[in-house]
Amino acid sequence: MQATFELALDLAGEGTRGMKICKALTGTVLAVGLSLVSLAVPASAFEFRQFGDWGVSCDNAYDCTISFNPATAPADKAGLSGLQWHRTIDPSSPLLMSLPFPPGFSQKADAKGNFTIAVDGVERYSVAVKDLSRDDVLGTFGVKEPDGLRSLFSAMTKGRVATISFSGAAGVISSDIKLDGLEDGGRFIDNLQERNGRTDALIAFGATPPPTNAPVHAIDSLSQLPDSVLRNLSDEKSVCYTTDDQLAQADAFSFETSTGTAIILPCGPSGAYNQPYQIYVGNGEAFHRSEFPNVSDAGITVLETVYNVSFDLKERKLTSVYLGRGLGDCGVAHYWNIDDSATGNPLVLTEERGKSACDGSGVGADKWPVTWSADQRDTTEK
Repeated sequence: MQATFELALDLAGEGTRGMKICKALTGTVLAVGLSLVSLAVPASAFEFRQFGDWGVSCDNAYDCTISFNPATAPADKAGLSGLQWHRTIDPSSPLLMSLPFPPGFSQKADAKGNFTIAVDGVERYSVAVKDLSRDDVLGTFGVKEPDGLRSLFSAMTKGRVATISFSGAAGVISSDIKLDGLEDGGRFIDNLQERNGRTDALIAFGATPPPTNAPVHAIDSLSQLPDSVLRNLSDEKSVCYTTDDQLAQADAFSFETSTGTAIILPCGPSGAYNQPYQIYVGNGEAFHRSEFPNVSDAGITVLETVYNVSFDLKERKLTSVYLGRGLGDCGVAHYWNIDDSATGNPLVLTEERGKSACDGSGVGADKWPVTWSADQRDTTEK
């Protein structure tokens, strides 16, 4: 990525990224069934997997969260079972953890409170409230202590039960959480973030050093964008006017090609189940708005905006799914390959699927009829 844009990404810092993932999970993944997560969630959580009692959610920038998410709600009177682990795709990025506020938490009365985490009865971690960052909106504490958290995570992946305890003004309360599936969740993240065999892997570590830069970057703040892009988003008269809060929740990202950078950004706020997106391509400070290749009865055309995008880093693909309704049984889907050698827009349309009847059948874009395919066109031309 060009130096100017890369610097803007660095200046944005790590502070909002882990919490963005946490917000995405709190607002979406934990509120819907596994079978519908990839279909009906408009912005965040493009990838979700359940491993035992733990759920893994990752966004389009390949920033991931592992959450305690048992099939049946635990009898957790202490309310401390909502532990989450967070990791971005950045090389050697630290492993972060968030803990829920204890019931009745008081900033003043519990200022000297303390959390401890034991694995199979053996204390493995302890931290004072005064040493934690606090998110009053989410009701969580953020923990960033690389060495201590890596050691705790390793112990938890090898254990059976973890006990989270809080000692505060009201005494000591604790919650037990099962650890089945946590190791598989960490292994899934290693694979998705392409860390297998690297020194910065969670589980599948090896001797290979990490690369210098990540191939994809989260866009969480308007301050990360060059002026050539910002003028469109910050203009209140623009169709794509987007606030900082909307951008932080929209799962925006950029990825590199051999000739430049593509930036996928929201185009205004999200609807009930559809978040519109726009694309910019360019280098350094010089970016211009581009389009998404489309097909119509008249031939190949373009779309200025698409909806609910998903990015596949390994296969170099981008997908858009417009939902006719939240169930995901009707709508239009587009699939593009990414041509890394393209000097401009890197998207190449490969397939379109669509279903107009919202009849409860064919839930999921992969079950909708193919309405256009590049393979079919090539066969016809031959």
